[in-house]
Amino acid sequence: MWTMTEIGAAARFVPLVVALAALAAGHGSTLRAQQDPGAGRREHMREMMRGLVPPPGMTPAALPAPDSDGARLLVRYCTQCHDLPSPRYKTAEQWPLVLERMLARMEAMAPGGMMGRGMMGGAPVQVPPLDALNALLAYVQGNALQQVRPEELTAGERGDRVAYLTACTRCHAAPSPALHPPEAWAGIVARMQGNMALMNRPPLAPEERAAIVRFLQASAAGSRP
Repeated sequence: MWTMTEIGAAARFVPLVVALAALAAGHGSTLRAQQDPGAGRREHMREMMRGLVPPPGMTPAALPAPDSDGARLLVRYCTQCHDLPSPRYKTAEQWPLVLERMLARMEAMAPGGMMGRGMMGGAPVQVPPLDALNALLAYVQGNALQQVRPEELTAGERGDRVAYLTACTRCHAAPSPALHPPEAWAGIVARMQGNMALMNRPPLAPEERAAIVRFLQASAAGSRP
């Protein structure tokens, strides 16, 4: 039994659910959807909410502690409607609200909910029980994105710091440079630039990308003993 707060949250997403259902009604099933009942649902969700759901590319094997109960719950429930998110997609402070929104949507799309199993076709959406929801929250919060600390914003040139803060916060909180060694940041920024295109964010200019890498490398180097 969910609380009135959770029920009220579900009601706020009726327009989104109706819009998604209307989109799904115009698409036939595909071979991919037959092999994976959630595939069509994820494709439609990604197109309808481009920029608001996790980008594709994360795999179960790449998750932190991939054999843990939390990782398995993330795969089981979150990939019903969209691509698998990394726990670092949000900060520990942001995850409770994100899960509250996702719970409301799952309840609306589950059998007996506002849209029932007709939401996207294929298998009906399953809603996690309370103990699973708590375990899932503990997992994503324990492996969440670490935000930059004020003392980490002193390295490098001011223009490089501004480029980093401006670009990184288009999709998520500004990450701590200490998350990775200096030599790793160039590749990570390149991967994030690819995600920005998938998330319908403005592309990075070459000089902007170079400035971001310079700041992250300088700050990460300063955090090492």
